Amino acid sequence: MNRVSHKIVPLALACLAGFFCTGATASAASDVEVTMVKFTNLRAPTGSIGNWYEADVALEVRPTPSPSGRMVARVRVTLTLGFELPAPAGGERRLEYYRAEAECVALETGRADVRFYLPPELVKRDQLHGDPKFWGVELAAGGKTLPAGRASYSTSLPAAEARKNFQTRAAAAVAINDGLLQPQYLTPFVNDYPRATPSFVRREVR
Repeated sequence: MNRVSHKIVPLALACLAGFFCTGATASAASDVEVTMVKFTNLRAPTGSIGNWYEADVALEVRPTPSPSGRMVARVRVTLTLGFELPAPAGGERRLEYYRAEAECVALETGRADVRFYLPPELVKRDQLHGDPKFWGVELAAGGKTLPAGRASYSTSLPAAEARKNFQTRAAAAVAINDGLLQPQYLTPFVNDYPRATPSFVRREVR
């Protein structure tokens, strides 16, 4: 009888652990998701010449209850943009890619906005306005990648294969524009939206 019990207990514990791990994974997947991405041209508050291009990534945060409170820690938002630009005389239209990321210290339940900006020189040179032809948002929390939701990509990328191809092409092309798409805290908009701007992990000040 005791011999059987020793066999059953480890099996039961393994099943129980599997149940909690599965539940935690499913729960974490829905902790943070993109609800909307809005693109706007606007003048900097410092009165700089020209308009900046703002990308506002709206997130819905639904943390699971924990002893530390209802917050999701270390939420990383990576935004990739792909603009189709007019062709020069006798040439072909080209795609220009930009990518940036920002990591939030922690996000509370409800809506959070993470904003990125392209500077006026690029807006003027390339006549940037309206939505990019392609865009995508990747999320991670606590170092773990979160699944993409329906609002994480532009409508021009409806299928998973198209999204994968977009990210692959962008990864090979963004280096030339590295640092041009900037998180809010590196721009003149750093003190705008004071009630709707989370705190960010600032690696550049180390």
